[in-house]
Amino acid sequence: MENPQKSKCRQHRNGEAVGTLCKPLCIEKQIHSLSCHAFHVGKEAVFSAEWGESKLVFKASSSANEVDPVYWFDRQNEKQYPTEAEFDSMIRDVVASKLNFTISVDQLRRLGQFGYSRAKESSTLRHTEMQNIWFLLHDNEYLNCALYSDREAFPQLLGTCGSFFAVEYVDPVRSYTRMLEISDGREEWVTQIKLAIMIMDLLDEIETNFPEPFHLCDIKMSHFGLAKGGQRLKFLDLDSVFPRTIAGRITADGSHCTKHKDCDFFDCRSHCNKVTNRCSSPVSNNNLQIVCEKIFVGWKLSGTVILPGLLMSQHTPSSLAALLRICANPNSESNTPRAAVPEDIRRRLYVTLTEMYQGLANEVFE
Repeated sequence: MENPQKSKCRQHRNGEAVGTLCKPLCIEKQIHSLSCHAFHVGKEAVFSAEWGESKLVFKASSSANEVDPVYWFDRQNEKQYPTEAEFDSMIRDVVASKLNFTISVDQLRRLGQFGYSRAKESSTLRHTEMQNIWFLLHDNEYLNCALYSDREAFPQLLGTCGSFFAVEYVDPVRSYTRMLEISDGREEWVTQIKLAIMIMDLLDEIETNFPEPFHLCDIKMSHFGLAKGGQRLKFLDLDSVFPRTIAGRITADGSHCTKHKDCDFFDCRSHCNKVTNRCSSPVSNNNLQIVCEKIFVGWKLSGTVILPGLLMSQHTPSSLAALLRICANPNSESNTPRAAVPEDIRRRLYVTLTEMYQGLANEVFE
């Protein structure tokens, strides 16, 4: 299998790949120390690299082999490309379809060309640029990074080359497998409370600071990363991050079902209509419910926690443990929890953690 970087640079030399990172990656060789790693299972190829003082993560658009090309063939079997006005309309339609959002003129300009593009209208270079952009726009991760580059919730988009795009490297939060840890001291407990507060802060930002709340449909500890300075988190895996409306369309797609989990999309849970045997309901739980269940409380087997989570330790007060159980399963369901965490529970949990952190931090770090 050809090295993904060499493959992309060959495409660049052949005039098939353009973008702001092609020159430093392929010609000037400014981007170096490349290492392949399975960062995201769904990506065709992912590798990290260094560019000066910056560390990047390159990702391959997962849609490159699934999307029809931007061009079509006329009766003479010659390629025809959209006009600039037609391409603008196509971009607006993609964003509306994938994010339920009408973009501004500035956002359209940012999505419709690569950086300070010099490609002239109707030129071969512009047509190649259109083709590359078209594939990238259908990748959920790229689209979220590109459209919301002014927000701090997601990694910053640094540039593209063909169907590859690069984002800032953000250190993933390590998994807390407490059963394998030697230390379970008070300092670590205070740090874990602080991390839980930071996770809740990020969830609040994702649910209130965008055109509509986002659902994180694939939540793992490793999908949270510490931004520079270590004072805030970013969510790293955007393949399964969707606005509420779009997530609801996914779970209520009308497909046949016999049980509720047939209608789930990873961690975004829904209900099967037992009368029609169709998936017709929007997402029923919310981000905090999954975070409480999978990260704060931990993994369960037959109702018993077998791998304690971030907030379950010998230091956990019984009052906090009780609150976490409600958060993880708001309706006390016997099977997989499907209810959203009510606002009053979220508020109580946040206040409890904040007060605990302030009190313990003064004791431990004074």
